Amino acid sequence: MLTLIAYEPDKGTCEIENLDTISDLIAQPDTIVWLDGLDPSREEIDFIAEEFGFHPLAIDDYYTPHERPKVDEYPGYYFIVTHALDYTAGTGEVSAKELVLFVGRNYIITLHRQPMEILSRSEQMWRQGLASAGDGIGMLLYQILDSLVDSYFPILDQVDDQLDALEDDVLRSGERSSVERIFRLKRALLFMRRSATPLRDVLNTLSRRDQPLLAEHDIAYLRDVYDHTLRIVDTIDTYRDILTGALDAYLTVISNQLNSIMKTLTVGAIVLATNTVIAGIYGMNFEYMPEIQWRYGYPFALGLMAVTTAGLLYYFKRIKWL
Repeated sequence: MLTLIAYEPDKGTCEIENLDTISDLIAQPDTIVWLDGLDPSREEIDFIAEEFGFHPLAIDDYYTPHERPKVDEYPGYYFIVTHALDYTAGTGEVSAKELVLFVGRNYIITLHRQPMEILSRSEQMWRQGLASAGDGIGMLLYQILDSLVDSYFPILDQVDDQLDALEDDVLRSGERSSVERIFRLKRALLFMRRSATPLRDVLNTLSRRDQPLLAEHDIAYLRDVYDHTLRIVDTIDTYRDILTGALDAYLTVISNQLNSIMKTLTVGAIVLATNTVIAGIYGMNFEYMPEIQWRYGYPFALGLMAVTTAGLLYYFKRIKWL
């Protein structure tokens, strides 16, 4: 499905139903055209390629899913691949929605296979901002990329909340589920970093002062989005370091628990071994053992075991093994 929105200085921003007027619209230098395609068919892609004169390699790139954002420069336009992310807090899974942009001097084409809230938000902001300020294509590109980058921050906030809860659980209980949550979060952050880091490079390319399509004041706005991307990448790296520390803390807690268990087992083994020695001595049936005929021999052996056990327990308690 294709949606065409155009800004004309004398008419403002409005939706155009007749797609055959695209060529006339982009021929007017003061007109800004935004063509949005939600899961477009091959016929619609061929129509776009013919109307805008896109290179066949750029069209082939659209049909090839990309794991990393990128930007390719063609004569008169940019081909940009970005990703919008969705995060499921319950499972810790991050999924990506690919957004492809063609950016020319007075047009932007956005192609995506799934609905994207950021585009609806960008459209609303663009209608309001462009109709009042009359800015060019760079402002629309800024609003789309800014909405895309800003959508990463709520995900990072959710990860931050889970990190706080995870650190408390690790230090308090050291349950096995904690390490599973650590690895789920590390996998989610790695997925986010694979999208955010190349996006940073894309924005760095677009904000170069020697690129021909965008005005000087547009570059300042894109630099702001670039700074946001830097902050996202730094935050992701910080969270990954925190998770590494949480994993080390988990292993330390488990090691301490294991040491405590080993100490307890060692104390029990020593106590039992001592009592076994006493029982073994008095269990020997030699004829000339003095205590064999003693009336109080059995209570004495039991008492000796009890006294020895109490003494050992007292000693281990003093050296904090118990």
